Amino acid sequence: MVFRPELFNIWEPTTELTKGIYEISKNLDDVTRMQLIDLHLWLPGNILMKADKMSMAHSLEIRVPFLDKEVFNIARKIPVNYRISKDTTKFVLRRAMDGLVPDHVLNRPKLGFPVPLRKWLMTSIGDHMLEQIIGSGVEEWFKLSQVKEMLDRHRKGLGDYSRKLWTIYIFSLWKSLYIQPDYMKMVMIN
Repeated sequence: MVFRPELFNIWEPTTELTKGIYEISKNLDDVTRMQLIDLHLWLPGNILMKADKMSMAHSLEIRVPFLDKEVFNIARKIPVNYRISKDTTKFVLRRAMDGLVPDHVLNRPKLGFPVPLRKWLMTSIGDHMLEQIIGSGVEEWFKLSQVKEMLDRHRKGLGDYSRKLWTIYIFSLWKSLYIQPDYMKMVMIN
C-alpha cells in the first residue's frame, strides 16, 4: 500500500465546516443548532442533490413542499418541544395530518432513499462488487474468504449481509481511488 500524505492536505475537518454555523447560532437551543447544520450542509450537499439527480435521470419533475418559504417561516417558529419527540420522527407534522392522512401512511416508518441492494447482490452486480473487493487489496483489513462467504450466504437466503458487503465494497472503491489509484486505471482500461 502506498501512503499519500498529500491527500490529507485537501480535506477540511468537519469542525471547520460547521464552525461558522455554530458561531452565529450560539444563543439558540441545541436542536435548532443541529437543524441549522442540516439546513446548510446536509440538505443542499446530500438529500436535495440526490433527489435532483434521481428525478432528472428518470425525467421526473419533483417538488420539495416543505422548503417553500411560507411553510418554512411557519415551521421555524414551532417551539422545540413540538419539533422533536423520542417516539417518532416529524412529530408535529404527523399530529397536524392526523385524521387527514390514512393511519397506515401516517404511522409508517421513515423510508429515505432505499436502493434494492439485497436484490442487486443476487445478480451480476454482486459479482462485480466481489471482484472489486478482491482486486483492491483490502485483505489487510478483511478476510476475503469471509467476504465471499457472506455473499454466498446472502444469495442462499441464510442472512442479510447487504449492508456489510456494501460497506466493504465502498471502502474498497475508496482505497482504489485514493490510496491505490493505479488499480482503478487498470480496471477502467479493461
